[in-house]
Amino acid sequence: MKNLIIAGVLGSIFFSCQRDEEVQSVPFELSQTMLNEIQTTPAQILPVEEELLLNGKITFNEDKVARVFPLTGGFVKELKVELGDYVDKGQVLALVRSPEIAGYTKEEIEALALKKTAEKKLQVSEELFRSGIISELELTEARKDLERAIGEYNRIQDVLDMYSVSKGAIYPIKSPVSGYVIKKDISLNMELRTEDISPAFVVGSLAEVWVMANIYESDISKVQRGAQVDVKTISYPDKVFQGRIDKVFNLLDPESKTLKARVVLANPNLWLKPEMFASVRVAVTGSDQKLAVPAHAVLFDKNKHVVMVFKSKNKIETRQVEVYSENSKYAYLESGLKPGEQVITKHQLLIYDALND
Repeated sequence: MKNLIIAGVLGSIFFSCQRDEEVQSVPFELSQTMLNEIQTTPAQILPVEEELLLNGKITFNEDKVARVFPLTGGFVKELKVELGDYVDKGQVLALVRSPEIAGYTKEEIEALALKKTAEKKLQVSEELFRSGIISELELTEARKDLERAIGEYNRIQDVLDMYSVSKGAIYPIKSPVSGYVIKKDISLNMELRTEDISPAFVVGSLAEVWVMANIYESDISKVQRGAQVDVKTISYPDKVFQGRIDKVFNLLDPESKTLKARVVLANPNLWLKPEMFASVRVAVTGSDQKLAVPAHAVLFDKNKHVVMVFKSKNKIETRQVEVYSENSKYAYLESGLKPGEQVITKHQLLIYDALND
């Protein structure tokens, strides 16, 4: 494609030439086709931005991660999901057979029987009271017995509702949020113990992820909350994810001697996965201001930096410039241009070659 462009440029797009034996100049004129193809940008005064390149990795947004623990001990009867599966809020992840739940079921039956007995006793006591056989104190005691029986039955019901137990000794482990199963530490027939502090499942959303970047001590003063960043990954080298630093932590990692900076990125296509390596380019704005042009507009040839200054279709200058500094977006200049001068930013190399070969 480049050869075709060059052939087109040199063969039909460029120039009407004349020879002057005394002056030795080569006047030229861009064709209308090339005039439509090129792009220009005016040189402008901008604050000088330094760029820091930080290493980091993609992690889950911890605010959108749920760690799911078994509510009581038991044995894993059935697994409903695998690692990496997407689950909805309230979806069953596993079924657990629990002796403790069996005990609560037994207590429910006993509490229901006591409640019915107390209800029957109160009915009899009310009839006896109306007949004058028992005192009001005995009637009040029967009412209190029923209240206690109802309270105990309701307590057992609340426990079983919390475990989502319908009957028997089996209870489900449910996901409290929608997301992906990012960790699964249980297996079929595994014994679960209440004293184990590890979660059975970890469920997290990937709609938004964090980038945790490492800041070395020498750069801590340069990185501020709110700084704009460009994030790139090995998996998508041509894709740039843009965001801002929303938090700079205050404690250094004792081993790496780095400070953590957090970037929140939207992840609608789920391209970004936890544990991916990420390079984070941070824009650091200084107090200096310089004349700036797009970095790719500056060409380097024969040990000098040049830009192509567009005046008109038959007047284009090769202008040498002195570069003060540059980043991935801009080159900041010490000299060579004036504010407002138009610099060619597309096909500038072709034009340079044609004018200077």
